[in-house]
Amino acid sequence: MSTSAIEHATTVRPCKGEQLSGDAAVVRRLESGCFAAIVDVLGHGPDAHRVAAVVERFLGKHGSGDVAGLMQQLHELLRGGRGAAAGMCAIDSSSGRLSYVATGNTVLRCFGANERRLVSQDGVIGQNMRTPRLQSLQLEPGDVVLLYTDGVRDRFTSEECPAVFHSDVDELAQTVVDRFGKDHDDAACVALRYRQ
Repeated sequence: MSTSAIEHATTVRPCKGEQLSGDAAVVRRLESGCFAAIVDVLGHGPDAHRVAAVVERFLGKHGSGDVAGLMQQLHELLRGGRGAAAGMCAIDSSSGRLSYVATGNTVLRCFGANERRLVSQDGVIGQNMRTPRLQSLQLEPGDVVLLYTDGVRDRFTSEECPAVFHSDVDELAQTVVDRFGKDHDDAACVALRYRQ
């Protein structure tokens, strides 16, 4: 799909032996661009899936450019229950500015002329989360951003995954999960391509 200058796609799959995933992926159109998030609820199966569905609805409704504020709201929403890891970003389509916050074991990587990575803070949303630390990237036309949970092997290279440069985002999100997803864990990926 396309959100003005930003093409996007998501893929989520449960771990082997489960029917439902405790991971979630959300993309929401914003007036200035788009919001995207990946979420990994602790555990697997139906209980984790129920929490992931609550988070998916919340982010689908409230996703905004204020990703740090949104992370605090998500922490309050999950407080006292099953915790989660999440990474969320907002991209301004006119400037190419990406803002990002993450807590727990999630990844944001940018592929283009230079490969870049933003760092997730330690902690568990709903349990022991630090104050979100806002990070940013300047995207160039053609850059591809991948957000994924720890159910995806982290250290694959663009040589191992040439789809980052040659495939549409639907195929890319699916390829990342299919080729690098771990059988013993739920996996989720958001693929974004900045066109400007």
